Amino acid sequence: MSFLIAVDDSLSNIRNALQKHGYQTVELSTADFRDVDAYVVASSNKDITKRKNTIADERVITASDTDADMVINILRDNLKYYEKEIDSP
Repeated sequence: MSFLIAVDDSLSNIRNALQKHGYQTVELSTADFRDVDAYVVASSNKDITKRKNTIADERVITASDTDADMVINILRDNLKYYEKEIDSP
């Protein structure tokens, strides 16, 4: 399964790293929030970080552009449980 990750427009290094690891990405500014599996937002993006609890708290990651490895590890951990829920009969 390929997950769709909305990435803050300013986090290009993270977006590139996610794509190299097989994730589909979309810029946060153009994302259709109904179809997104997780969000990676810049710590400076106060609009999203304030609303974090209203989106899906466990799948919103606040990061800087240098945190690509951390983001990938968090996504792997969080989304593997999500994938199991989807695949369960």
